[in-house]
Amino acid sequence: MAIRQVKAKFKDNYWQIYHGRDEIMLESLEELPGDDAGVKIVLQSSTEGLSHFLYSVDGVSFEKSDDGTIEVHFEKGGTSDQHTTVVVKAVADDGDETKPYTLKFGYYSSEFYKASGLMSYPDIIIMGSKPTLNFRVGEVEDWSGFEPTQEERQFASKKWSGLIKDAGTDYDKVKVLIKSLMDDLWPHNGNPSDKQEASRPFVQYERMVSGKDKGWCSNFATVFVHACNCLGIPARRVGMGQIHSLTDKCKIQTGGSHSTVEIFDSASNQWIWMDISFYALGAYLGEEGPLNMAEFHFFLNQPARRKRLKLHIYNLEDKSDKILPLEECPKKTFDCWEGWNIEFHYGKFNIDE
Repeated sequence: MAIRQVKAKFKDNYWQIYHGRDEIMLESLEELPGDDAGVKIVLQSSTEGLSHFLYSVDGVSFEKSDDGTIEVHFEKGGTSDQHTTVVVKAVADDGDETKPYTLKFGYYSSEFYKASGLMSYPDIIIMGSKPTLNFRVGEVEDWSGFEPTQEERQFASKKWSGLIKDAGTDYDKVKVLIKSLMDDLWPHNGNPSDKQEASRPFVQYERMVSGKDKGWCSNFATVFVHACNCLGIPARRVGMGQIHSLTDKCKIQTGGSHSTVEIFDSASNQWIWMDISFYALGAYLGEEGPLNMAEFHFFLNQPARRKRLKLHIYNLEDKSDKILPLEECPKKTFDCWEGWNIEFHYGKFNIDE
């Protein structure tokens, strides 16, 4: 097996990048083979320790599906529409059940449409659901980068677990973590050596805090992401900028380049932008937030929204933090996010069989 990195651009596939965790989702939805009328659905779930699914058709007692496969059948043809309701729940190994999802199917045969004078319509099956049943686009953890070693997990636990143990949500924990990292890393801000760039994340951290090397945004982001993932909180690095041309002689780019971070907060089921280099614990549009990185970019480039943007800023000198309007933030230049032509690269690591 080999690991390959997939780069995604949110302007092309926003939802694939910013999806959260769904208790139940669709793996596939297909018509039944042969002359049978109906559909076969295959379900997946982000439920930890998933055991099986339970489903009920039109109020009949629940049945078990180990692999999430459910078939819905209709009588072929006829001039009347037909309807079926399926209620489904995911069940964990400890017996805990998710909330029920109600799936409503309607079958409208070609004969049904012909009776209304619509001669060219095929059979049509419509599925609706409440809550919305999304197609599976991957797991939050797919974006977390390479797997930490056992030694790295132990290092992170010893270094930061005590700091975050009393915090509530994942986001609360990371706000404590990022403050500690800012205190440790900002005194060593500067151009890193080639040896620093080639090192594992926590080796980079130790080289910086020991004074052996410097680091800039990419090093800060790499250490931050790895610390979160070692502590069981999904996080990912996002690279930004646009290279106009690249030759052996010179690289030309429009605007600045930067590496930033998003963490996933399980309580709110969303990605949240944070940035050591900008002292940022989060971004808000008025009172709404914290925002993800794409939202921050969108609002920054809309004058009417930009004036309402605020950053949750950490003060390294007095160790305080507060939410400030952009113009009052320590860093006032956001050229890395300026303009619609800026590209954002999210590294996704998949296992190839």
